Amino acid sequence: MKQIVKTNAPDFFCEYLRAHRNLSWERFSRPDVSDVKGRFGEFLREEQGFLCCYCEEEIVKGICHIEHFKPKSSFPELALDYFNLFASCNGCGTKGDLTCGMKKRNIYFPTLISPSDPTCETRFLYTADGQILPVDENDENAWQTIALLGLNAPKLRRRREMVWQEIENLRTLFSPDDFSHYIEIRLQKSAKGRFCEFWTTVRYFGEER
Repeated sequence: MKQIVKTNAPDFFCEYLRAHRNLSWERFSRPDVSDVKGRFGEFLREEQGFLCCYCEEEIVKGICHIEHFKPKSSFPELALDYFNLFASCNGCGTKGDLTCGMKKRNIYFPTLISPSDPTCETRFLYTADGQILPVDENDENAWQTIALLGLNAPKLRRRREMVWQEIENLRTLFSPDDFSHYIEIRLQKSAKGRFCEFWTTVRYFGEER
């Protein structure tokens, strides 16, 4: 899970909230407000380097949604709180492949690891067969987070395994210094503001090698 650094909500979003006091999420989601909501969704995608806040797959408009880390059904006061809002993939697939916000639904527990938690990148490790596991095998919160978000769903394991194999193959072609430089470059945002998919898997491989 890659850390998402939340800074400040965009001005257009803040101005809209100031102009519409006591705005509900349902009202915010109505068609006549779709332009503001659409712009805000794009802001979140850009803020995250166009990666899902949970699984780190690439997200684009139309195949993602605005995710409430603390569900609005239990925390209505946070329904429009910028610091509670992220962009998540739709986790589509077979029942066993359902992931991320679509799998989490309205479930929340206080020890659920947030993608904005500064420690989130250090809580998990990645294996050659595509698994994500807690760094500390006794970290029950990490185990529960993985399970709730479906981060070891078959489709995610397959794709992380492919990334691992790709980098493993490339490693044989580079000197150690050149390989370190390659990993460093790959972890940077592109000119279009995008991070590579499965960013933490790439970083973990580079650190372990």
